[in-house]
Amino acid sequence: MKYYYADPNDETYVVYAADEKDLYYPVFAEKYGNDPVKLQELKEVTGKKEIEALNKYMHPYGEGKANIYMAGPLFNEGDRYSNQLNSDALRAGGYATFLPQEVVIDKNSSKLVKAACFYMDFKAINLCSIVVANCNGIDIDSGTAAEIGMCYALNKKIYAFKSDVRNYYNEDYKLNNFVGGLVDNKVYSSIDEIIKEIEKSA
Repeated sequence: MKYYYADPNDETYVVYAADEKDLYYPVFAEKYGNDPVKLQELKEVTGKKEIEALNKYMHPYGEGKANIYMAGPLFNEGDRYSNQLNSDALRAGGYATFLPQEVVIDKNSSKLVKAACFYMDFKAINLCSIVVANCNGIDIDSGTAAEIGMCYALNKKIYAFKSDVRNYYNEDYKLNNFVGGLVDNKVYSSIDEIIKEIEKSA
């Protein structure tokens, strides 16, 4: 699929070609709506990272028994490794997972890539039926807490994951009290436990 900039003054306003002649649709419908637009001059998006991010936004999930959003911190090697293992285990079980770290923002990322990452996360949450939230760490990651809150408001099924051994000394307060309430105060210690719960409720 090819993408085009729709406004020279707005780097994040990109469109894709429709079947109709001279009609193009905004990629980020969440911000720019669904109405088609006509463009007189076309400037194609050619950056490799930009195209990768836009393609992921357009199709955040593959085929599977259910769409599962993988929430969690992704800012160091340990976090990303843990997230990948959990996602791989779910995919091996036939589930379609969205793993945000598969499109990475770095200090050189363009505004378009950053926007695509935000909107693809937003879209993937809306399209999922299940959320697996990695809550490891001394305190929950701020982005993960926001994702849990959004998923609770959208009535998604949320499974909180925390394998940190420090839990063993603090069984009553594994999470911030408010976040704990959003996940029914259930915190699983392994992805295998979560998979069993998902299969029981299927």
